Amino acid sequence: MYRSISFSRISMITFKPKSGIMKKFFIISLLLFIVSVCCKKENVGGGGLCACSPVRVPELNLVIKNTTGDDLLNDKTAGAYAKDKITVYRKDEKSNVIPIDFAIRPGFSYGNEKFNFNFLNLGNLGFLQKTPADIIYLKLGDKEAQELHLQLNQGKYAVDKLIIGNEEAVKDSGTVAKYADIFYLIQ
Repeated sequence: MYRSISFSRISMITFKPKSGIMKKFFIISLLLFIVSVCCKKENVGGGGLCACSPVRVPELNLVIKNTTGDDLLNDKTAGAYAKDKITVYRKDEKSNVIPIDFAIRPGFSYGNEKFNFNFLNLGNLGFLQKTPADIIYLKLGDKEAQELHLQLNQGKYAVDKLIIGNEEAVKDSGTVAKYADIFYLIQ
């Protein structure tokens, strides 16, 4: 079962297990050690992300309503905007238009709390963390494009304030604010 090797005065005993359990245990232990050493966690004051930390980027959720409170992203509403009639983009330093992907998400509910409006979701706004002065343009149907200026909360990776044109958009402060930051554009 075991073999003894002798080097002058030092004696060493090595075990040779019959099964591969020891080998599997060693490999798993080695992998866990490598992952724990290589993975730097986020520091409170910042620092780098590791491969096992989720990447968070700011996102904008925008409800578009008319003056009577009707949802203009709901296709059942008269005068609503279809997704193919909405354009969201930004411009680089050379004024080249760079499209921004967006989705129209339906209302949602959490338990008894319901949010009945569809909303425009811009989820890939990571570029604003590097260049916060960038302007996002929103074009609805045949109307002129509106400038969206976002003020970010860097600690939460969230949009704190949205200015559309020269007016600050209303931010939802009701029960839905516990789940998502939603702003309102009234047309």
